[in-house]
Amino acid sequence: MQDPNNSIPAEVPAEMPQLTTRSVAYLYKAAKWSKFLAILGFILAGLMIAAGILMSLVMNLVTDEVIPLNIPFSPQILSIVYIAIACIYLIPVIFLNSFSNNVIKAVKRSSTVNMTTSLRNLKNLFVFIGVSTIAIIALYTIALIVIGTAALFSF
Repeated sequence: MQDPNNSIPAEVPAEMPQLTTRSVAYLYKAAKWSKFLAILGFILAGLMIAAGILMSLVMNLVTDEVIPLNIPFSPQILSIVYIAIACIYLIPVIFLNSFSNNVIKAVKRSSTVNMTTSLRNLKNLFVFIGVSTIAIIALYTIALIVIGTAALFSF
């Protein structure tokens, strides 16, 4: 039985391109920048989670007379949504960080395994971003249809 991780997809040509010294240098440079962006992403996600927790605490202390919120749901739900968005944001940041770490290891150790792992993480990052983009476009389309229908029937 063949290992599904080692099977070659049908789209792969018979002759494989080789990594040259220049292409490895480009990957290494990209890995350094992706490491920088991953660190910023972790910091931003941490700040978003802290802001969500702080928002929940502040919303409990503030009375409706001081700041009339006029929202139809509990303010804690807003902070939970904010924390959930931060957690979802962490997923591509983890893929980006793993890509950069594995490229740096692959270049320093001349490791094919690390290079393969890094490229798998890069693929996962782009798949996540692609699926997320499709989901957001679908949500926007549904929202436009619902809002348009509501506006049409309000006249």
